[in-house]
Amino acid sequence: MKLFLIIFGITAFLMVNTYYDGKYTSMLRINKKYTQMAMYGFVGLSLYIFMKRHPGESKNMFMHASDLVKYMPIEKNTSDMLGPLFDLTNLHSKLTSHMPSPSYNQINTPQMKRMVNSGKNTHSRSVSETKKKYVASEQKWKCGYCGDMLDATFEVDHKIDLQYGGTNHVSNLVASCVTCHKKKTMMNKINE
Repeated sequence: MKLFLIIFGITAFLMVNTYYDGKYTSMLRINKKYTQMAMYGFVGLSLYIFMKRHPGESKNMFMHASDLVKYMPIEKNTSDMLGPLFDLTNLHSKLTSHMPSPSYNQINTPQMKRMVNSGKNTHSRSVSETKKKYVASEQKWKCGYCGDMLDATFEVDHKIDLQYGGTNHVSNLVASCVTCHKKKTMMNKINE
């Protein structure tokens, strides 16, 4: 019901704004400072409420956000301002690095369980992009054979080939760079 009211309110605002030839959006542009202040307050309050309701997920959110912003092109001033936040996030990851990372047996959400466990009884070569990314992230985005950092063209290889009884389950998949995957495929063909 709340989503319906939000969509209805935004639609009504846009219709009224169009009827009055952009009067209300021009008011927002004139009062840009106050609009930005309200936006920052709303974002801060939303983050606070989210962190109170979901403390475990908020840690993950900050970890992912810090990883995302590290690789985005941003101004130096903004980077300097966000630096202390990233240092706190990195400190948390360093402190918890001695703890074992969750393996595919410790996944809680139903979507993750379905994705991880799919492919047990199939013999087709199709592995979903989600599963490929999951396997690569479990390997910390490094090739399972040479250890180099994976690029966007990485491939997923079967530890036990499908023709020899392997499955598409994540326990049978290895993310690899294109070169290593081609080498393994060629060696398998030579050995046949």
